[in-house]
Amino acid sequence: MSIKEQFVDRYLAPDELNSFLNQLKSLDDLSIIGYSEENRPIYGLNRGFGPIKILLWSQMHGNESTTTKALCQLLELFENEAHQRLLSKLTLKIIPQLNPDGAIRFIRNNANNIDLNRDAVDLSQSESKVLFNVFKKFNPDYCFNLHGQRTLYAAGNMGLPATLSFLAPSGDSKGSISYSREISMKIIAAINRSLQIEIPGQIGRYDDLFNINCVGDKFSSLKVPTILLEAGHYPNDYSRNTTATYVLKALIDSIKIISSGDFKNYKIEQYLSIPENSRDYCDLLITGAAIDDNGKVYEDQNLLINYKEVLINSKVNFIPCMIDYSNDFKELSHKSIQFGSINIKTPIVFERGKPIDQIQNILDKMCNI
Repeated sequence: MSIKEQFVDRYLAPDELNSFLNQLKSLDDLSIIGYSEENRPIYGLNRGFGPIKILLWSQMHGNESTTTKALCQLLELFENEAHQRLLSKLTLKIIPQLNPDGAIRFIRNNANNIDLNRDAVDLSQSESKVLFNVFKKFNPDYCFNLHGQRTLYAAGNMGLPATLSFLAPSGDSKGSISYSREISMKIIAAINRSLQIEIPGQIGRYDDLFNINCVGDKFSSLKVPTILLEAGHYPNDYSRNTTATYVLKALIDSIKIISSGDFKNYKIEQYLSIPENSRDYCDLLITGAAIDDNGKVYEDQNLLINYKEVLINSKVNFIPCMIDYSNDFKELSHKSIQFGSINIKTPIVFERGKPIDQIQNILDKMCNI
């Protein structure tokens, strides 16, 4: 069974990942590079033998597993000797799951409820220290900071869903375009050109507001070209398996682009032309709904629903939660259904942020969740 078939759920437990890593043919480069706050091992491995060094890390946030699945698919490709030529000029240092304590709980933060992507200065957590120790020892020429983003983002104002988003992080509060940041921009521009062939209009540019506590900004301030990649939503793909295939393509393209130096042919303007992310989507829009708000009934309303991701019995469940209602919404939705098709006879009792328990099974079926 391929890794793509094996890792189909959003939940990727540390033991499951580590079992996969220990089954790789090339085990000489696999090692425990440190331990989490709860003493879980953090694995790192090298691939390639060339002079250009690239550091990639994923699942800094424990509930952002899509890029980890893509890294596993990349490692599986490298098991085939036909793909070894990709690595003739590169050495990759890969940390598949930086935050195993968060991963096992499927939460963003670590066991101490610290956001590791806001710990780049204090280095208060074991996981942060592991990453920075690897950074210093490996001394990378390029860094890839791999994350996941919510379903709410469009690629540009009212655009298509942002399936992938990229950022060349600022290295200072002025947003200066240093030589290293210029390289990051050109690499992203090259990746974008390749991906637009397959997912046109679904690539976004992430907010570049500077925060020295963020790891990407910190590494960028140290003059290392750094690329942030956010795995987002592809239509009808809440498991993010389709998105993972595009992350894999982005990683392969990156390796080719960096090894060949082709990114030098691109311009900063091509990066800046990528539309900025815009928070324009809800997961589900129920139109024509009757809403009971504190005993007062409002007819013919649009009810906005977003899914809350909850880990139940080692599987991620998507719980529909009410966000807002109105008869004049401008937001986009990934799915839209008529209130009448739900076949309930009484108004929906509105409680902001609360699940609609009585119709969850109906919504799951209709929305292919």
